[in-house]
Amino acid sequence: MKAASAQTSMETQRFVVPDDTLWPEKMKSRAMTYLKQYDSCTQSILWAFMEELGMEDRMVLRAGGAMHGGMMSSLTCGVHTAGLMVLGLLAGRDALESGLDGMMPIILPAQRMVKTLTGRIGGHACLEMTGVDFTDLEAAMTYRLSSDHQRCVDRVGDGARTIAELLQDMNAKGELFRF
Repeated sequence: MKAASAQTSMETQRFVVPDDTLWPEKMKSRAMTYLKQYDSCTQSILWAFMEELGMEDRMVLRAGGAMHGGMMSSLTCGVHTAGLMVLGLLAGRDALESGLDGMMPIILPAQRMVKTLTGRIGGHACLEMTGVDFTDLEAAMTYRLSSDHQRCVDRVGDGARTIAELLQDMNAKGELFRF
């Protein structure tokens, strides 16, 4: 019963993207703080946005749990997966039955987000940006404890700021909400 009421409230609630010019820097700072305190590029960005936008469904946060470390395999950077998850929360389809028509509103914004983030943070894969194979847990831990890890912290900050800027721009153009 509780899950049904949580689902209903997420479906009917409208989330507001602030138009404040300082918001992107706020999101950068919050995401970097969370990464430093709790680890996980994806979850740090995802929770920063969820918290700011009033989305408190921990199952969504949990869904990002295996995305850090390039999907635990040095593949797609958590900045990208977090950005797409946030975008999906705002503009993704909410009924599989809507088919391709239901996916159309998010396709171009998602492509734009991936392209912009890749350019801003210098790549899209953890291995290419860090040189670390995160499937090697010893190498991953060595990297995490090294000063090189700060580059990932910076990428998370740059990524969160970029995601916020993109969301503000998309919102101004009416590209975000499906309600």
